[in-house]
Amino acid sequence: MKPDTTVRAATELDAMELAHVLRNAWRATYRGVMTDEYLDGLDVERMATNWGRTILRPDEETVHLVAETRGKVVGFASLGRARESETPKAGQLYAINVDPDAWGQGVGSTLFAAAEHALAESGYEQAYLWVEQGNERAIRFYTERGWLDDGGTLKDTRFDPPVSERRHSREFTSAARKDPAGNRS
Repeated sequence: MKPDTTVRAATELDAMELAHVLRNAWRATYRGVMTDEYLDGLDVERMATNWGRTILRPDEETVHLVAETRGKVVGFASLGRARESETPKAGQLYAINVDPDAWGQGVGSTLFAAAEHALAESGYEQAYLWVEQGNERAIRFYTERGWLDDGGTLKDTRFDPPVSERRHSREFTSAARKDPAGNRS
């Protein structure tokens, strides 16, 4: 049964739940990619403090969304202006994570659609995201939604060992800039 999922803007009160979602999602997704020591050492208290700061003082063009089912935060997405692009009309999905207990229930699809809509509504004509090159589940998810591997590569050296990532991108048509009810933004 597909739970009812709502998507809303994140608030500082969500910080601890966002930290738990991130920790759980990363442990389930990146075991064998990142070291066990790193994943097992993820500190939810520190992450919650960082989330609280980030939500209270976001970058000017950054949007943080949360997905809730039955009143519980089960996912989040962060998006905004593309960091590595000089084109002002390029957006980026910085992160999207769903708690593994909510996988396969439509939460990710609902959250992703809301993130796409927010990117298009912000006036971005194209957008991209980075995905770990071996994360077949995520790659399939993005590809099914029209975000295709465009050949860009990145070694994320914040981690030991560095994480190899591929860039997926898509363009937004004027129809994508309409809200779900079909009204122009």
